[in-house]
Amino acid sequence: MNQLIEYLPKKAFERLQVNQNAILIDVRCEAENKFVGRPIECIFIPWLDDPDWKPNEGKFIAAIKRFVGNKNNGLEREIILICRSGYRSNDAGKCLIENGFTNVAHVVSGFEGGLDENDQRGNLNGWRHNGMPWLQC
Repeated sequence: MNQLIEYLPKKAFERLQVNQNAILIDVRCEAENKFVGRPIECIFIPWLDDPDWKPNEGKFIAAIKRFVGNKNNGLEREIILICRSGYRSNDAGKCLIENGFTNVAHVVSGFEGGLDENDQRGNLNGWRHNGMPWLQC
């Protein structure tokens, strides 16, 4: 059985540069994506979002398949997931693997990273903190 791969931000970015067919998918909610910023050249497919705040696995898998294709080779495409801190991307990645995807990774420290001693994100690790390219609209 395939397992979810864990990458730190620099390794994830390196994989995206090495494999031009790899895709980065931001699974955070729309508000986070809009107000906090997002990695450059990522695809936005929320794992959960307003108003339900519950994962809809069927909808999520269907959205991913629209980008990678429904054929077997689409299920083999390298997919890297990112969320705020690594928890939602972990759950979403496990869902993809359970549904036949074979090359799935996630950014363990996410976009904003873990909490520091003051319960704030962005100061310890994460995509932004590690200097990976991002933008805010």
